[in-house]
Amino acid sequence: MLELTDDWLALRAPADSAARADQLVASLGGLPTGQGGLEVLDLGCGTGANLRHLAPLLAGAGHVQQHWTCVDHDRGLLARLPPRTRAWAEAQDLACTEAGGGLDVRAGDWRAEVAWTTLDLAAELQRLPLPARGLVTASALLDLVSEPWLAALLWRCRAAGCALLLALSYDGRCALTPAHACDAQVIALVNRHQRSDKGFGPALGPTAAATAGRRCGALGYLVQAAPSDWHLGPDMTGLQRALLAGWRDAAVQIVTGDAGAADWIDDWQGVREASIGAGESRLLVGHMDLLALP
Repeated sequence: MLELTDDWLALRAPADSAARADQLVASLGGLPTGQGGLEVLDLGCGTGANLRHLAPLLAGAGHVQQHWTCVDHDRGLLARLPPRTRAWAEAQDLACTEAGGGLDVRAGDWRAEVAWTTLDLAAELQRLPLPARGLVTASALLDLVSEPWLAALLWRCRAAGCALLLALSYDGRCALTPAHACDAQVIALVNRHQRSDKGFGPALGPTAAATAGRRCGALGYLVQAAPSDWHLGPDMTGLQRALLAGWRDAAVQIVTGDAGAADWIDDWQGVREASIGAGESRLLVGHMDLLALP
């Protein structure tokens, strides 16, 4: 599977939080809850950013009792989930205590019990503990998976009566300011790279949200989608630089063997880096959030 670093996840977290289409969460208020509250399964949870963003919003939508199971294949990232969540809770004036090997996060009027487990989503899809009539969620995962893997997940979710909230799927749209003559060529190469195997088979890449929406509709889900674009200005130079470096590497991998192509890609990166240094660079990176209700 694709390895995501803690540094990258931390760097992108503010942009993710600002971009998400939080208005979709209100539609989850009507989900049925069992005696213990809403069961939530978070796929590819990393260090827990999706949990920390969604739990208060779900509480605002009426789910004042929540039980989270956070799943990732990376033990190192999972190990950072408890301290990051405790620090977040402290900053938000929430109580956060250890309970039963997990965490118990409490506000004045809501509570989230949090557990986490290691599981290889690519190889162990059938072992996922799907919450019957609960919520399955993921952030920045959908564009990494293959269509067969997605189809198998959605079929299992529909059979279990799960709702889905799939956030921040890259959709291939990018706008770079100031413009450069090679922008479109580089982004086209990046989007080709996005379709390569990220550990689940050939990735959906920029087609992820559209494919998921179509498949959910065919399964009888009520589907809502909304853009969740990154808007990166001069206050996010670190993320801009990391993103450009990633784009450069992805583009060069596609043109492997063509030294001339690698040279012009490096020249393009140098010009864009200079724009960042001058405080002139702005990037729009297109994402979509998808809600599917059974």
